[in-house]
Amino acid sequence: MVMAFFDKFRKGQIEDSPTSDESLRLAATALLFRAIQVDDEEAEVERAAIRRIISEEFALPKDEVEALMQLASDNAANATDLYGWIRLINREYNDDEKIYLLEKLWQVVLADGRIDSHESTLMRRVAGLIYVSDRDSAEAKRRAQENMG
Repeated sequence: MVMAFFDKFRKGQIEDSPTSDESLRLAATALLFRAIQVDDEEAEVERAAIRRIISEEFALPKDEVEALMQLASDNAANATDLYGWIRLINREYNDDEKIYLLEKLWQVVLADGRIDSHESTLMRRVAGLIYVSDRDSAEAKRRAQENMG
């Protein structure tokens, strides 16, 4: 049960397990939150984009979506770097999944209708850390823009 994972995580009892879907969900969602926190202007439209993304991608019940959002938001706000999340993503995601994650990150960055320089820097940094080429990152951005209408 995902809620049991959240309780264990809060108590510091979660192992960094390569088979933990919950760890991967948290890493991906924390990165999404980092994208909205990096410019110090967290807009509700950005939070709504994250809620939509994790609801669609993880098919969780509403209460678990909200719990994951709170945990990931706290995790992103308190993290000193990206490397814990990046390490999990690099270990568990294939190239296509990494590009897809980048597309979702772009959707969050683009949700408020503008790209701040801090957001742009974060996107380049994440793409480099997860070994996504500039070309694939640009394509992910283009798809994110198309999906936003």
